[in-house]
Amino acid sequence: MGTDYTPDAPVVWVRVAGVQNSRRQWTYTLTEDNPGSSKNGTLRYRPTPTGKLCHSYAELCVWLYTYGCAPPPPDYFAPTHEEMDEGIESILRRVMRSRYYRPI
Repeated sequence: MGTDYTPDAPVVWVRVAGVQNSRRQWTYTLTEDNPGSSKNGTLRYRPTPTGKLCHSYAELCVWLYTYGCAPPPPDYFAPTHEEMDEGIESILRRVMRSRYYRPI
């Protein structure tokens, strides 16, 4: 399900909140860099608005396409059994940008 990741690869981070609830109640927040990272987003790509909130997987897909990412399947954002057992309320997943992405 995942994609190989290299430290300098352009990625969009997606924080999924409310994972202990049903999927219909999940919210997705997009950021350019790993939250808490001191690294700034690269200028080669259209910057992702910090804190872009999506209220559904469909809305998330639209924004991922907008920012040059092919959306992974919905299960990619599902918490692992370990995360559920720990009672985690939000999870963080990275989505690779296409190397063929050309900003408008």
